[in-house]
This record gives sequence, structure tokens and C-alpha cells, in this order.
Amino acid sequence: MSSVEQPRPRGAAVVGALVAAIIVIGGFVWLAVSGTSHRTSASGTAASGASCTWKPADGSNTALTKTGTPPTQNLPDSGTRDMTMATSQGTITIKLDVTDAPCSAASFTYLASQKFFDNSSCHRLVTSGIYVLQCGDPSSTGAGGPSYTYGHENLPSGTAGYTTGVVAMANASDPDGNGSQFFIIYKDTPTDPSTGQSLLASNFTVIGTVSAGMDVVQKVAAAGSDNSYGSGDGKPKLPLNITSVTVGPVSGG
Repeated sequence: MSSVEQPRPRGAAVVGALVAAIIVIGGFVWLAVSGTSHRTSASGTAASGASCTWKPADGSNTALTKTGTPPTQNLPDSGTRDMTMATSQGTITIKLDVTDAPCSAASFTYLASQKFFDNSSCHRLVTSGIYVLQCGDPSSTGAGGPSYTYGHENLPSGTAGYTTGVVAMANASDPDGNGSQFFIIYKDTPTDPSTGQSLLASNFTVIGTVSAGMDVVQKVAAAGSDNSYGSGDGKPKLPLNITSVTVGPVSGG
């Protein structure tokens, strides 16, 4: 299902009678079947703040953008930050969870300061089985990202975590494989009636929630997918182009 020449975006699809998440980075596919996991963190939290490790990304992936890396020490580790996305369909505000996902918040703050997301588009909409709009790739191909990756944090447990408005990271099979691509849940993720487990595997770092502009996301979702990646999986028919992204100061820390 993947192609090195034309990499598939990272996202999710239905496989047989089970729903599984298919994540692609640099043309490689990871199949993460539904299951449970415990809440974990990629940060080492101390009195001086969070510490984060930034791993060099795959240098053979020509879709990556050279970005350098965010700071590694003394990062904010409590409160929230508002990430505001100005788009062609309206403004979307995401409240980043600095307390539970400090490295993700630090990464988005850093990338936004570099205008990394400006003039990109949300490249994938899944409308079957799970319900996600995927963004965060400046190449708008599904293969792009920054020149670093980092580890999982704030993984939900059991069936909890992937409800309407939740924002989470798309990733690769590497447990340190988070980059810049993220997805917004625009409709509650269903559960498998035979197991009671979420149809979206608990392998995706939750970075926050949409606090304003969910109507923009749902308008794009309502217009449907062009099915270019499969039935119910493709580019949004109603384009969502990101003109700018800004991240505000820490609040409530």
C-alpha cells in the first residue's frame, strides 16, 4: 500500500473486519492494530522543567524540511498553550497540553516560530471506520516533516482518548517517530463491539484539543474525501489550506 516514489500520507484505514491505523513516513508503512496501552511520557520532568530528546530524522527522505531542533532542557511542563491556525476556511485553535505532552508542545512552539506550517494544507481525510483530518506536512504529500523526531507521550489508555475534538500525532513504527503531522478527530472513534476496544489504536500521542473552530473541521469533513488513497480515505474535497500558525504563551502553568 506504500510507494517510495509517491509516499502515502500517514493516517488510518479499514483492514478486513478490523480497523487498524496505517501510518506512513518516508514511504514506509506501519500497521498498528487496535489495543490498549498505559499512559506514558517522553519527557523527564524535574523541578527545572521538562527535558526532551530530539532524534535526527531519516536523512534519505527528501520530503523533510531542515529545521534544526528545539531546546532540550528547562522546557515548560505544566499548563496549556493556544496554537492558532489561520486557514482558508476559518480559524482553528488547538489548546496544547503542556502538562501531559510537554515535548509535543515544545516542538509545535518551535516549528510555528519558524513558520514551518505556513502555506501548507491538510492533506488527508478519513471518513470510514475512523474519522480524522490530518495536517502538519509542509510538503502536503504525507511524507514530509521536520529534520528531527521525538518519542511518544500522553498515550491514552483503553477506549479513552480519541473523541471529537481530540488532536493527536501521526507517527511511524519507530517509538521515537513523532514529527510534525497531526490529526484532528472530528467524530467520536467507535469501538469494536466484540472487544470493546477503540478502533483507533492507543499508539498516538494526544497533544491537546480543539478549543475553537471545530465547525471549520466538520465543514471540511462534511464535504468528504476524494478517495484517492482508498474508499473513504483521501484528500479533502474542500481544501483546508493553512496560511499561518502561531503558538501563544503558557497559561495556567
